[in-house]
Amino acid sequence: MLQKPNYTDRAFWAVIILAILSAWRLPAACGLTYANQLFSGNTFSIILAVAMFYLYRKAFSYKNIRLKRIAYIIGLFFSACTLIGTQMELAGAFIPLSWGGLWNQLFLLLLLGMAYGSALVLIYRGALMLNKPVETAKKKQESFFSRLSGNWLVLFLFFLSCWVPVWLAFWPGTFRHDSVTQFFTYLDNVHNTHHPLLHTLLLGACMMFGINIDHRIEGGATTGVAICCGIHMVLLAMMLAYACGWLRRKKAPIPARVLVTLLFALFPFYSLWTFCAQKDILFGGLVLLFLLEVADLWTEPEKVLHSPLRILKFIIIATLMMLMRHNGIYALCLFLPFAVVFAKLKRLRVVTLLTGCVAAYFLANGILIGITEATIPSKREMLSIPLQQIARTLIENPAATMEDTEGVLDALYGFNPGHFYAPKTADPVKWAADDDEIDDRLSQLLSLWVRLGLKHPKAFLEAFFAQNSPYYLPGADMLAHLDLNVVQMDLFPVMPTSYIPALRSFYEAYNQSLTFLNLTGVRLLSDTAFFVWLCIAALGYAIYQRQKQWITCLVFLLAIWVTCLLGPVALIRYMLGFFYCIPVILAAMSAPACRRSPVERIP
Repeated sequence: MLQKPNYTDRAFWAVIILAILSAWRLPAACGLTYANQLFSGNTFSIILAVAMFYLYRKAFSYKNIRLKRIAYIIGLFFSACTLIGTQMELAGAFIPLSWGGLWNQLFLLLLLGMAYGSALVLIYRGALMLNKPVETAKKKQESFFSRLSGNWLVLFLFFLSCWVPVWLAFWPGTFRHDSVTQFFTYLDNVHNTHHPLLHTLLLGACMMFGINIDHRIEGGATTGVAICCGIHMVLLAMMLAYACGWLRRKKAPIPARVLVTLLFALFPFYSLWTFCAQKDILFGGLVLLFLLEVADLWTEPEKVLHSPLRILKFIIIATLMMLMRHNGIYALCLFLPFAVVFAKLKRLRVVTLLTGCVAAYFLANGILIGITEATIPSKREMLSIPLQQIARTLIENPAATMEDTEGVLDALYGFNPGHFYAPKTADPVKWAADDDEIDDRLSQLLSLWVRLGLKHPKAFLEAFFAQNSPYYLPGADMLAHLDLNVVQMDLFPVMPTSYIPALRSFYEAYNQSLTFLNLTGVRLLSDTAFFVWLCIAALGYAIYQRQKQWITCLVFLLAIWVTCLLGPVALIRYMLGFFYCIPVILAAMSAPACRRSPVERIP
């Protein structure tokens, strides 16, 4: 138990001054002004000052230096994200800095970092209380409710019973642009590797099977869409049920397990994504399964590395994850060096296993390419951020076109690509470029990009941070949430029907604002940046506890985040893996450490 803080008068007044400064400056640092604050004026300032006083007093009195160091380092990172993201959201650019402005920003960075770090200290302190070792009772029998709430079949049926009514409200499901493109590549048998071939084949087979049996409308695709969405829902229910059952095996507290189960089953965010035909749904579920295998690899390496069946299971899950979305292979390659560092005595076996997964992916993907005769698309997808940065630079600095001495931009666009620039998405700039010219002039384009970046770093950074603000700033506006409509196809019409209109209206209203019933903070449960912050905060705690199984899992999630930062647009569906994995990992991390009772230790 912590001793009561023994403040000297000087320390006491320092905390008061810090609290007053926080109440005065932090709202402005977060982009809150008197015109748009939820609470404004003296009352709000007094309440905030009192709250910050108690926050700092509790955090500063804690004597664990190592934990506080981790918390305040992460707090500074969150502070930087807040300051940069707020500027991008309010002004779309960095504010011009004089020497006075620079010192002001540095002051705000430290002040906000102090507030975030102090909050993390208290959160970590509470987590340590939950993880405090407890004596295990000898031959303690598990309760019936614990067994029932961890039963795979019960969980699977429970998830379906909660999701199916929502699906009926949006029948036959969500079928959007990427899915349409995949379907027509399957129909025309003109495949390319822009979209994962495995999912394209799955989607195309489901669609054609439904079209062939749909006799109500000649050539209608309603049944095909329903079959595809239904398969997605069933597979996702199986994966989430497995994860909740895994929590039982890991001795996670029953309240945490129940909370995760209810979150997946009842919270509108998760229900809406279950009947979506996009590849990201299955990818997110497979990321969750892969992380569970990674956690097992570090907690019980002897069982995993010496069991052919466990090794095969690990490789199959990892391969399917990478086949379902290209981010999987990129993230795994980024993750490999960290895995090597944390493996220690099992380093050779772990590296062999993970490189075997990569080899299995290339083998399986190569077979799919050979079977479908798929072509390799243009490299412009991976150039989304560079093209976006070049376009913004030419808008802010028209004279920068003089750097294009080789006529690369004329060949790609025919004129200034700045006309296509949109801060939140690189798609207009990306799709306006000539495919053949990108491939033929790739080295020249990259050379131009480097030259412009060295001379105009501010525009480059602004383009990157403006597009990706929903990935690092909680509450930032996102270009789109989930489009719940169906894209119609001339040859194969889809007939949407809502069997529960009232339920549809409720979920549509939620999707517009990502909140409901005016409940404060609900939006954060559907916010990508908030889940990234949870991941980073959990990583700090895992580092403090030296829990390698959670460090490796969270590092892999952050590797996925890094690949998304380089994509063409910030969308929720790219980050679904975070929404499935973080609740499960946090529940597992909340399990108290166990130690044998003195009776059990007697030989």
